Amino acid sequence: MRRCTARAGRIVAALGSVPLIMLMLLGAIAPAWGDELVMFGQQGCPYCAAWNREIGKIYDKTDEAKQVPLRRVDIHAERPADLRAVAGIHFTPTFVVMHCGREAARIVGYAGQELFWEQLDAALASIKKTTPAASPAPCSS
Repeated sequence: MRRCTARAGRIVAALGSVPLIMLMLLGAIAPAWGDELVMFGQQGCPYCAAWNREIGKIYDKTDEAKQVPLRRVDIHAERPADLRAVAGIHFTPTFVVMHCGREAARIVGYAGQELFWEQLDAALASIKKTTPAASPAPCSS
């Protein structure tokens, strides 16, 4: 179980015999936040298309994807509830690194593979600095 889901695990353990799926359907469990890379994009965006061609095809196979799986969100669609606090998305693509349900870093635009990987590595390093390895539940509030 990921460290960010410790709270949900404690709730399930406390409730014992109540089926987990029933609790999820009823909304009784707090969201289990994991780290993710959210790509805000839109149809017709040439920079999104370049990212998709150059990185999008391989991203899921990378070490970075194991740390921050990719989630795509259309900039014009209704914002998912868990991303409503992410403000100021005006340009596409915009990549937001989410850590424990909060924005941890942002990459605006796409200027090529090399710069993207450098920026993403810096964002992931900043998460590691703020999350000590010895911390049992870095996402607890």
